Amino acid sequence: MNLIVYNSAIAIVEIIYTFFIIGVTNVAVKRKRMSQDMSRKIVHLWAGGLLFFWFFYAAPYARYFFIITPLIWMVMLVLTALTKGPDDPNVRSMTRNSDPKELLYGPLFFVIMLILFTFVSFKTIAGVTAIAAMGFGDGVAPIVGKYSKTKYMKGRKSIGGSVSVFLATVLGVFVILALFNGTISFTLNTTGVLLLLAAALIATIVEAVTPSNYDNITVPVVVWMFLLLAA
Repeated sequence: MNLIVYNSAIAIVEIIYTFFIIGVTNVAVKRKRMSQDMSRKIVHLWAGGLLFFWFFYAAPYARYFFIITPLIWMVMLVLTALTKGPDDPNVRSMTRNSDPKELLYGPLFFVIMLILFTFVSFKTIAGVTAIAAMGFGDGVAPIVGKYSKTKYMKGRKSIGGSVSVFLATVLGVFVILALFNGTISFTLNTTGVLLLLAAALIATIVEAVTPSNYDNITVPVVVWMFLLLAA
C-alpha cells in the first residue's frame, strides 16, 4: 500500500478516536449517567492513548500525519473557549465547572505538548515517557485521588493519587515498550528499568507540587528533560 494512503488512513482513525470519546462522554453527562468531573478525567486518559498512534505511522514524515488531530483540537479548543457556552459538548466533556475558558488551560496545554514532543522526541523513550506521564499518570491521579482518604499539600493531593501517577506512568511506558520495542532505541536492562522508575518518580513529585491547570506542562517537560540528561 502507498505510504501516503496508509498514513492518511491512520490519521482518519486517529481523528475518529478522539471525537468518539467526546461524543460518548457528552451523552453520558447530558443523561446524568456520568459526572462532568469524571467525564473530564476519562477524556484525559483517552487522549493519553493517542501516544499509541505514534507507532502505527510509517515513513520519515509520519509525525506530520499524527499532528493533524492535535492541531484540529487546538483550533477547536480555542474557538470553543472564545465563542461557545456551557452547553457545548466540548465544554461539558472537558471542564470542571462548565466554564469554556477552562479549555484554554489543561486541555489546550495537553494538545500543545503532544505537538511539541511529536516534533522533538518522536518515537523516543524520552518522548514516550513524557507523554505517558502526562496522559496516563496525571490522568489517573484524580480518579484514584477521589477515593483516597490520606491527603497532603493542604488537601490538594492524596497519597493514593500520587502512587497512581507513578504506577500508571511506569505501566504505560512498559506497555509501549512491550508492543513497539523494535521501533524505540532503548535497552530495557537493569539500568534502563531504574531510569524509567526514576522518571516516573520525578513525574509523581512534579505533579504533586504543580499548581492546578499547569501540570500538563510541567510533568512532561521535566520528565523529558530528565531523560535527555540521564539517558
